[in-house]
Amino acid sequence: MHNEHHTAIPAKVLSEIGDLFHQILSKLEPYRTPLTTEERREMVIIGDKSLGFLGKGKEYIDLYPDLVPSWLNKEDFTVDAEDVQNITSIKNLADQVQEALYNIQYLAGSEAYHWMLDYYHSVKQAAARDIPNAKLVAEDLGKRFRRGRRQAKEGE
Repeated sequence: MHNEHHTAIPAKVLSEIGDLFHQILSKLEPYRTPLTTEERREMVIIGDKSLGFLGKGKEYIDLYPDLVPSWLNKEDFTVDAEDVQNITSIKNLADQVQEALYNIQYLAGSEAYHWMLDYYHSVKQAAARDIPNAKLVAEDLGKRFRRGRRQAKEGE
């Protein structure tokens, strides 16, 4: 079996990474606003073109403040526009971290799962030959593959 994930990430490294994420969340806490999935769906997605539009608009607002309608609060816009501009580079770094974590998790998970399937099939063969403890292990691991079990849970 081919294996690409060769080196276990030391527990100390994982703990340090977790601590850093807790620090980040702690620093962001005063600025966070919880959003539901539905609220996010209704919002505009800010991409590169939208960021350019905001930047150009901010320049015009600064150049021609007399064109800002009275019902719009320039200070609120400035806070929002500056935060979205400033947080974008940090979010891009976070996206890279997230991709790295996903890739490690997917690769290691896939390899471990295939390894376990090979083990399970071997144990099933051993159980068929009445090798001690193999039937117990095969039955326990086989619970993962029983059909109808998920449907019963969903119907409850």
